Amino acid sequence: MNTIPTSLATTVSDGRIGADAPIRDALLRLGLLTDDEAARVAEHQAAQGVDFDQAALQLGFIGAEELDRARDQLVNSLALQEDVRRGVSDELVVLSDPVSAKAESIRLLRTQVIAQHIKPGRRAMAFVAPVDGVGCSYLVANLAAALSQVGTKTLLVDSNLRSPRIDQIFGLAANGPGLSSYLSLQVSRPERVIHANVLPNLSVITAGPPVSRPQELLSSTRFRDGMNMLLREYDIALFDTPAANSCADALTISSVIGYAVIVARRDKTFVGDVATLAGQLAAARSSVVGSVLSEF
Repeated sequence: MNTIPTSLATTVSDGRIGADAPIRDALLRLGLLTDDEAARVAEHQAAQGVDFDQAALQLGFIGAEELDRARDQLVNSLALQEDVRRGVSDELVVLSDPVSAKAESIRLLRTQVIAQHIKPGRRAMAFVAPVDGVGCSYLVANLAAALSQVGTKTLLVDSNLRSPRIDQIFGLAANGPGLSSYLSLQVSRPERVIHANVLPNLSVITAGPPVSRPQELLSSTRFRDGMNMLLREYDIALFDTPAANSCADALTISSVIGYAVIVARRDKTFVGDVATLAGQLAAARSSVVGSVLSEF
């Protein structure tokens, strides 16, 4: 998949459906649109029934590069500004115990991911476990932190909408705006649920409030389109998923992302379960780029 006619002083909207003010204001602040052009874009938007950014592209007032600049500003300066963060968990061993064997193992995995996944131009990977309790969230959180430590612009997405843990590990609000908020139409744009710079070079999307139909939401074109939009802003995006034997969510997510890493644990995961999961991922058209056997 690798893959607002007003002045500059306009108040930023809350991000709900129907409010394109954030991207409009970003384009205006950066000088990529004039007030007159913004007014024409708004008229075209209303006539065509498209988003503000798409209307601006259709009229030729901005290009893809200018739109990416505006989105980057939103990600880094507008999203979740008022969110209160706690300290990160000691589970992030690359921070809490950087000289340990656990941290060194994570750094070794980081080297392999950079060489074999990022350098070839792949932008995302889903981490999938055949059964629960193998440390998938622990692994993906530490890898995301380790990648950010070497300057890799990283996005970590908690797409486990059933039993999320990424919010706990990074000290973020458990039921604050997250992926479920965007998928269930409570928030209009995916960048509005990003916790920017949780660590230097690391942004996080939490799972968000509980929802009753996670499988349907993750199967929607909204999930695919939103994630594709965000992937352009980062060197790599890592997706945490629920155990594959508990629901079909992990396979759905992996099919959208296109690449998967299977996570197993010594004395916990059966070889047959890993083989079955690999076959299921292949059937879902997700390439298994590697596997990790955890001993921690």
